[in-house]
Amino acid sequence: MLSHHLKDPHSGMEVDLIDHGATVTRILTPDRHGSLADVLLGCPTPEDYLRPHPHFNCLVGRYANRMSQARFRLDGVAYELDANIPPHHLHGGKHGFGLRTWSSELIDQGVRFKLISPDGEGGYPGELTVIAEYNLRGTTLSLRYSARTTQPTPVSLSSHHYYNLSGIHGSAIDDHRITINASAFLPVSAELTQLGRIESVTNTPFDLQNPVRIGDRLRSTHEQIQLIGGYDHTFVITGRGLRQAAHVVDPHSGRSLTVRTDQPGMQLYTTNTLRAPGKEGIVYQPHQGLCLETQQFPDAPNQTSYPDPILRPGEIYTATTEFIFGCTNE
Repeated sequence: MLSHHLKDPHSGMEVDLIDHGATVTRILTPDRHGSLADVLLGCPTPEDYLRPHPHFNCLVGRYANRMSQARFRLDGVAYELDANIPPHHLHGGKHGFGLRTWSSELIDQGVRFKLISPDGEGGYPGELTVIAEYNLRGTTLSLRYSARTTQPTPVSLSSHHYYNLSGIHGSAIDDHRITINASAFLPVSAELTQLGRIESVTNTPFDLQNPVRIGDRLRSTHEQIQLIGGYDHTFVITGRGLRQAAHVVDPHSGRSLTVRTDQPGMQLYTTNTLRAPGKEGIVYQPHQGLCLETQQFPDAPNQTSYPDPILRPGEIYTATTEFIFGCTNE
């Protein structure tokens, strides 16, 4: 297993990565007093990423999130996918990109990962060649994807970082304040599959357009929150191009995280069912972290009302997300 270490000389921020799953294993960033702490939940050791885990901090694909009934139709052809969460398909199936070892190399202030997914892998058509580059400049960790295919195929690539801005020894994220730049969200079934609807956040706990204490919303009686014990939903990010998707502040440490992306959606997951061994002997519990997964809309190949996620030969899939860390006195 190859590991890579990035450190910005000006901010002091540090990031560690491994080639298995193109995974980020540690993010050290300062609090309001300048003290560094790791803000990324994860496996106890790098070697543990080779074993089953809840997609800690890896890159996921060929298609992020759930594909209902592990199937889709494209250009009149039906494709059957790995039903790795029967009867559905999640994060590319048993050969998902977070379970693969990528080739990797250090580049200027970053790491370049490359993966070739063969035709038919996971049930998907076409050979897909993916490049993912992480760069650390100042307090911004950027992630840029590009991909090409030999046949039409759905593509949605995402990073599955688990954050607790208090640090890995922090308790639940209840006191984190969150803002999401979205006036609509995608409701889900009890199996977390898409209902095919785009709904307004108005007068719901999904209205996060102004800062909200997460713990207050986790206790909402709204049926979508009660259904799954928190958030595990895609928000429709307002605007186009590279724009702000989310802003999170931990009032205890002063650390903040701003997410900017050019993707149409972002999944907020509040680790509702998380129970897993973690770093430094910690056993993680529900709501101990949160994920902000920028992506295409889940199950879009099966939902005609969602944006088209199909990549075709001769086209280049691109996606950019920036994770901007900071400090505040809020």
